[in-house]
Amino acid sequence: MSFKETKARSMTKTIIWRLIAILNSYLILVTMISDKPLNNALLMNLTGFIVYYFYERIWDKIKKGRYEE
Repeated sequence: MSFKETKARSMTKTIIWRLIAILNSYLILVTMISDKPLNNALLMNLTGFIVYYFYERIWDKIKKGRYEE
């Protein structure tokens, strides 16, 4: 079974993801887990990767804005 998304669903997902990504970056930078910028950048990407996985799994359960091809 194949699904397509409406433009509104794609835009909603994009906006929400960017807000989550900004919050993720902010939290890493505020906590300054490391004094090395590279370590903080790597941590931002690692946490972003994990959060994005769950973000997509949640959106997969939401039917609104999705239709069968």
